[in-house]
Amino acid sequence: METVSLLYPEGYNGYDKDCFTDFDFVSNLGIDGLIFLKRESFLGVPNLELKNYFTKNTEVIAYRVDVVEDIVNHREIYDVFLKAVPLIQNICDMRKATNQSDMTTESNLFSVKILEMYVEIMDLLGENLLKFEVRSKGIKSFQDIVRNRYESEEFKTLKAEISKMETQIGNIKSITLGINMDGSLQAREAGIISINTKQYKNGSIVDKLLGKGGADSFTCITSLSSILKTLDKHDQLAFQTTIDHCLNQIFRKSIRNFEPLINKYFAGSTDFLVAVLNDLRFLNAAMKFIFDMKDKGLNMCKPDIAGLDEKKCTLKGAYNPMVSIKVPESDIVTNDFEFDDNGRFFIITGPNHGGKSVFLYTVGMVQALFQMGLYVPASEAEISPVHGIYTHFPSSDENNYGKGRLEYECDKLSKILDKVDENSLILLDEAFSSTSGSEASYIAQEVLTALGIIGLRGLFVTHIHDLPMKVTEFNTHKDNKSKIDNLAAQMENKEDGSRSYKLVRTMPDGLSYARDIAKKYGLELDKIINR
Repeated sequence: METVSLLYPEGYNGYDKDCFTDFDFVSNLGIDGLIFLKRESFLGVPNLELKNYFTKNTEVIAYRVDVVEDIVNHREIYDVFLKAVPLIQNICDMRKATNQSDMTTESNLFSVKILEMYVEIMDLLGENLLKFEVRSKGIKSFQDIVRNRYESEEFKTLKAEISKMETQIGNIKSITLGINMDGSLQAREAGIISINTKQYKNGSIVDKLLGKGGADSFTCITSLSSILKTLDKHDQLAFQTTIDHCLNQIFRKSIRNFEPLINKYFAGSTDFLVAVLNDLRFLNAAMKFIFDMKDKGLNMCKPDIAGLDEKKCTLKGAYNPMVSIKVPESDIVTNDFEFDDNGRFFIITGPNHGGKSVFLYTVGMVQALFQMGLYVPASEAEISPVHGIYTHFPSSDENNYGKGRLEYECDKLSKILDKVDENSLILLDEAFSSTSGSEASYIAQEVLTALGIIGLRGLFVTHIHDLPMKVTEFNTHKDNKSKIDNLAAQMENKEDGSRSYKLVRTMPDGLSYARDIAKKYGLELDKIINR
């Protein structure tokens, strides 16, 4: 069986070892709101789950981003794939419904129908997919299979025969019966003389004698009678059974004339389409997100892939795609960012509503999209894979049954730390904010020291303002493997006088934002006393 995957390179068998084990980040980061997989179980196909498409394997990531690049460069391929999916789903349904061993009239017609559908989708792919010059191994291999079938003599023969069958079956308007009678004019045998593309019409023997029907053999010598009115239900059933038997014999003989083609194309030649169906469903959802962003005028870039041991995430012009849904493109704030030898973990501080959490989400989204083999929301990106993405975000009290909020937070973080390794990414948003400053600072210092020893990458958004001052202390621990550094949300003037927030790699000035607010509302000392 010749098949191809658009998501995995030929011979790949690392599905189990290369996948993630924890998927809370999918909903926490809103990845399922970016890549929306339709629930289609009502159509008879399994629902897709995003968790099945994350990979740690750089070969798989490279294979997929090449496929995505071809579709970005030739958007018409996306349109072809959108049209192909419902056709392949119909083929799947027909394959399930058809029983090849039971050659009834119905099954014969099913066989013809599925071959008609196969011809339809091969025409779609042959006429619209083969014309593109692509570079990815995935789409090239898919094109090769389509080309081999579409240009084969077998397919041309099949197409011609199906055209004949469509004429024979699709245009049937009447049949001509032959009935043998016995000496008492009782019908004893019946058969079909011809299958016609015209309907019979009313007439009489007088019309025939006088030539009113002309040469038209479809003018009856007696008026047409309604079967439903002239026969009781038992006679109707007997009559229909006889007709069905005769039709079945005719169709069976017709189909048997090219039965080898049916056996081949019904199963074997549709296998590669069925095998690629879920790949297409995932790619269509992913490409919709990518094209939606590009249509808004936002950058979506093909990431360069760094090795696992390089522990890289270098971004230029990165942004949060969820924000683009709420604000115009001109108001989108982009940031440059980099994990490097001087900073694998960052403490992010700054004013409320300063873009800290938005940036944390941005880094998480970029990493998650990268590990599905997709374009990422940035102008440039070079990224290493991680073994897992872990999130610790604020939760509502309804999840804390039997525990105080701080105890719940600590328990949740402890379970995360049981899973991480030096190649993990952890994102902490306002952890320990439920307790006093001194208590929160103590726990956070213990955790940050441990994260530096583990050596993983991550971001910690916090209002614990003494943590940035402890960076040197964290980094000088004798077992530290990854340096901790600071990011500060700062306000900068735009040309129109408004302000937007940027994340800057610097020691935070805790009073800068307060000074700006005081100045804006006239709460500086000299202005207050001179009122």
